[in-house]
Amino acid sequence: MKPLSLITLCCLLAACSHGPEPILYGKDACTHCKMTIMDKRFATEVISEKGKIYKFDAVECMAGFLRENPAVANDPESSLLVNDFGHPGTFSDARKAWYLHDASLASPMGGNLAAFINRRAAEAAQQDSAAIVSDWPGFIKQNR
Repeated sequence: MKPLSLITLCCLLAACSHGPEPILYGKDACTHCKMTIMDKRFATEVISEKGKIYKFDAVECMAGFLRENPAVANDPESSLLVNDFGHPGTFSDARKAWYLHDASLASPMGGNLAAFINRRAAEAAQQDSAAIVSDWPGFIKQNR
């Protein structure tokens, strides 16, 4: 391999990123349901171990995708990111987030689900007395 080709290859590999990609609201389509992603409060993103990015309009679409793609779901190197409902546009780790299933939430897919950075924030947003607050394992169990 010529030195110039090797340098070019190294630059291309260094440019590859496994970080989140900005969601183009009103333009990007949900990987799972194909609807246009519109609301920053509910959008999520999955980044596979190989760097493939999947965008979703709601946490329930991400859950559906993970059910259908267990290799991505169970890979600890995959990044699962959710928007913090209280801070739209701010991604956090889905495995560390808390989830609120509350009839007062109007999520894009009608699942009435939102993600929060911590339990206290999820409980503070609760409006329905029958609402359920859960961590990641609880959320996955409820959405099988």
